[in-house]
Amino acid sequence: MSSYTARLSNKPVFVPTNLPDCLILIVMYPNIKLIGIHIAAWVVYVLILLLGTDKPDYKFWTNTVSTIIPIIILFYLNVFFLFPKFLQRKKFVPLVILLLVFNFSTICLRLLLVMLFQQSGIDNFIHGVSSPVAFWNQFRVNLLFIGISFAWWYAVRNYRSEKNQQLLQREILDARLSSLKNQINPHFLYNTLSLLYTKALSHSEELANAIAKLSDMMRYSLGVTGNDGKVSLNSEIAHMKNFIEIQQMRFQNNLNIHLETQGRIDGCRVMPLLLISFIENAFKHGELNDVDHPLKIQLHVSDHLLDFEIKNKKAGGKKERTPGIGLQNIRNRLELTYPEKHDLHIKDTEDEFIVNLKLNLV
Repeated sequence: MSSYTARLSNKPVFVPTNLPDCLILIVMYPNIKLIGIHIAAWVVYVLILLLGTDKPDYKFWTNTVSTIIPIIILFYLNVFFLFPKFLQRKKFVPLVILLLVFNFSTICLRLLLVMLFQQSGIDNFIHGVSSPVAFWNQFRVNLLFIGISFAWWYAVRNYRSEKNQQLLQREILDARLSSLKNQINPHFLYNTLSLLYTKALSHSEELANAIAKLSDMMRYSLGVTGNDGKVSLNSEIAHMKNFIEIQQMRFQNNLNIHLETQGRIDGCRVMPLLLISFIENAFKHGELNDVDHPLKIQLHVSDHLLDFEIKNKKAGGKKERTPGIGLQNIRNRLELTYPEKHDLHIKDTEDEFIVNLKLNLV
């Protein structure tokens, strides 16, 4: 998954999807309170160890430091890398293998640190690795912190998921309130279009068809979504085709547009007004009269995986202004509706603009 800077509720939000991005997130947007909680937790852990010893001498401190450093590394590797990349995606076999590899590596790191702090030789290191007591003691401690790291990751993930859901519901509510405020005018226009279609049918079939398609587009835009907040993929595709055909009528069928759909589309559901937004963007910024560089729109569905790609030559000069929710808004909606289930790549060169979107529709 790609990462990007999004804007939700007028606040910049950096969406991390891997370990380097998590480090960037900490640097760019440091959460002092959260960092303080982590530091306090590790300090408490050291204090617990300190209360369990009668003589906190040099050997105690070297053992404590050499123990806690590998544990910290293991904890944050699990939270920021293993669990998001493998557990959340249900890749259990590589997860178990890497857990064992990291577990054994941190055990070796602890024994190596003990050897360095206590200035013991390589023989003591080899003895520590081969000693069943030393090995299984550290192994059990690692298992404990694997469990703690899982509990922390799971709690944080659920908290963020709930916050995102609340944000999405709030945005949907705001959109519905905005729609209610403007409901009279769209419905009045929709009813007027129905009347004009009836009147135009006897005079011009082309004009009547244009009015009918515009009416269908308004019906779709004002339509009610399901309980999941989505619509059928067939409806979204029909909306796209209506939009393209009306644009062709505007420009006397001189636009070069190739639309291709493949796969089992029936039964699939998507977020409404998602794909049409990319097409609107292509009409706004694209050169669609070039026979050698047509607007290419490809949609393929296989095993509930949607692959959508749109490619257009970029136009020079003044761009046409068309209504659209904007690419940044699309990214926000995708992150809220399809967390960890979408892959959006945008290639913006000097001559062309390419969007590739992959969605897991399940």
